[in-house]
Amino acid sequence: MLTQSIDLTSCDAEPIHMIGAIQPNGALIAVDQETLAVEFASANTDIFFGRPCAELLGGPLSALLGAEQCAELSKRAVAPTMPDLLRPWFVTVAKPDGATVRLECYPHRYEKRIILEFVPLQDGPAVMWEEDLVRQRIISELIKPETLTELAQSGARIVREVTGFDRVMIYRFAEDKHGEVIAESTVRDDSFLGLHYPASDIPDPARRHFVLNVIRVIPDINARPVPIMTRGGVVADAGSKTPLDLTFSKLRAVAPVHVEYLNNMGVGASMSISIISNNELWGLVACHHYAPLHLNWSRLRFCELLGGTISALLQSLENTVQLRQSIRAEKTAFAIERDARKGKPLRNVVRDHADMLMEQCSAEGMILNLGDRRIEIGKVPGPETDYSALRPALVNGVATTDNLFGMVESDGPEGSEEIAGAAMMELSEDGKDWLILFRKAFEHTIRWAGRPEKLGTPLEDGSIRLSPRGSFALWREERRGRSKPFTNIDSEILRITRRALFAMNSLDRERAAVAARSQAEAEEARIRLVLLDAAHNRSIGELASALAHELNQPLTAVTNYVNACRQELKNYDLNVPAGIERLMDSAVAESFRAADLVRRLRSFIAQGEITLEPIDLHAVIRQGLELALVATHEARPQIVLDFMEGLPLIQADPVQIGQVILNLVRNSLSAMSESAARVLTVSTRFDGNLVEISVIDTGTGIDLDIQKTLFEPFHNSTTSGMGIGLSLARSIVEAHGGRIWNEPMQGGARFVFTLNKNGKRDG
Repeated sequence: MLTQSIDLTSCDAEPIHMIGAIQPNGALIAVDQETLAVEFASANTDIFFGRPCAELLGGPLSALLGAEQCAELSKRAVAPTMPDLLRPWFVTVAKPDGATVRLECYPHRYEKRIILEFVPLQDGPAVMWEEDLVRQRIISELIKPETLTELAQSGARIVREVTGFDRVMIYRFAEDKHGEVIAESTVRDDSFLGLHYPASDIPDPARRHFVLNVIRVIPDINARPVPIMTRGGVVADAGSKTPLDLTFSKLRAVAPVHVEYLNNMGVGASMSISIISNNELWGLVACHHYAPLHLNWSRLRFCELLGGTISALLQSLENTVQLRQSIRAEKTAFAIERDARKGKPLRNVVRDHADMLMEQCSAEGMILNLGDRRIEIGKVPGPETDYSALRPALVNGVATTDNLFGMVESDGPEGSEEIAGAAMMELSEDGKDWLILFRKAFEHTIRWAGRPEKLGTPLEDGSIRLSPRGSFALWREERRGRSKPFTNIDSEILRITRRALFAMNSLDRERAAVAARSQAEAEEARIRLVLLDAAHNRSIGELASALAHELNQPLTAVTNYVNACRQELKNYDLNVPAGIERLMDSAVAESFRAADLVRRLRSFIAQGEITLEPIDLHAVIRQGLELALVATHEARPQIVLDFMEGLPLIQADPVQIGQVILNLVRNSLSAMSESAARVLTVSTRFDGNLVEISVIDTGTGIDLDIQKTLFEPFHNSTTSGMGIGLSLARSIVEAHGGRIWNEPMQGGARFVFTLNKNGKRDG
């Protein structure tokens, strides 16, 4: 029986970055960054270079790589990035017997040293770049999913098929740092899908390394680590006077506790790809093989790019969900503000919108307290419950808990049997006014992969050594008396709701406090305008920034993939035909141009800025038309360009006018998708100071029930999207001194807009 207490956090202090050894599938040399004298070398250099480490230590790096390659090293960017990526350098090393060997080298500078890691070079380009079908799958299967679970499952399946691992899991961290397997692809009969792993399975030092290094591969869990030797002939671990920091090392040896952990699971090889969001560790792509598995490093570089794509798309989906929920909350907040501004008391406004407020936060009941008056709606705790204990937890006027009756005192058990969680919103500076939303108890079972604690192992000297969990048998934990936890999205909804309620409550107080009717009406009008402008600017500004963020990520991914293809071809000395080189350059240029378009549109939406310059309107129309045709999956329709000859240059913003054409043409292409005759006509006319542009299609036309809201935001006229395309087009046209409208017609639709040739309204 153990009589000593066990510190379960001791693994968090383990200096794994100074382990003093590497995995045997490569070799390591560390040199002084100024003199390039060898200060550290792994004990297996004779295998890779034909030179024992004792011979290399203290000597110049040029004795191994030669003067020319050392000069090339001095020109390379070797500072670690955040996160640090695989950046190969292909070198030739001359052995003492006259033979030469080609190696991949991964150099990085850290703490006044340059650390060079060498792995064998496998001839020939990476197979992945030759497999068009797989590339198409990566693009289609990763971009197509609309839910996080679908995307994670597609990502796990592609990674397993690309790498050959027996099991690939997408592992997501919760706020308390424990992890859950949300997707899995495996060739084995057992499944880890849905299992939870305690936070202690991945100590904080390991989490920090996952953020710094995107990819970590262990080809053979039980391979004997190779010590790193110093010039003094000792191992350069944390116990030596001169330890070598391997924070950014790709070959860093495996900590014994992790070896034991993986052996307990029966794993023979592993790889992890970090999923990083906002510079924080969101989760991992965890790969397990039940025997040793050696992947070539070209494949690892591909996995690194694939992991970055999965990270970007997962974050994009989360942002999209949060954006939709935020827009919905903004609409409810605006409705509350609108009704309150009409003079209706806030308590009546809240009662009218109670169902929506509770639905948005998955609540079962609510209490609104305004001064000495209180209204209750739905399921709430008993009348004598004291909520003052929630006040110390307020942050920016909002406090949440999934264990209400662990914080407050109640008059009886009746409330706690149905209610378990609460969210308080403070509605006044003096604390007298507040709103609390209540969540019901959520009894559920957590399926842990073994008991979520580590085991203490007694040693012969009586001390206790921590070891990883030895049993991974399924273990269930029943959780009672708590609600579903409040998420970051819930917090954002509460923040938006609280802002509107606080403002309207302040308005009510102002109305009651102002004695003179005229002064009260003036103050009400001023607050109304301020709130309206603030709500409009914030909603549209946040929407513009979010949309720009969503678009820039895939644009950046496209550029990176094209450049990665170009670099891979160069790395393997493959001659690239001039035509393909031009196509690559065009793809990168178009991505940059699209990013510029997004930036300028964001500036216009957020600040109303346009950049006027003399433009050839017909050239801008052609460009917007071609962009829409390239982006569509529909077959190309018959295009009719009815341009007026002799049209002069006009003052306009070419990017924004091109966006108007792009939006109108995309709507027309979508409307004609099921039409037998598909004809798109674009025409121009000039009269005085106005230019008239028409876009006519032979599609399904515009339904009468959406004619009134056609150009309003969030009333989409197509089958998908957020309904801001035509609203944005109207804003751009009106900013140029024109107007836009729809003319009803049989067998299609006609959109017309005008532009002032001077770029502004006359008069």
